[in-house]
Amino acid sequence: MLGLMLTDADWSRLSNLLQLSGRVYNKTEHRLTLEGILYRMRTGCPWR
Repeated sequence: MLGLMLTDADWSRLSNLLQLSGRVYNKTEHRLTLEGILYRMRTGCPWR
């Protein structure tokens, strides 16, 4: 994947923390959603 802010190691640690909360299950879309939020915060582009 191009243009991702999170490394695979960072995502692995973060996804483990999210799964421990019991409210988030392992799904690839979660990483893409978080990457989208981080991109929006970094660039300041408007959210539609």
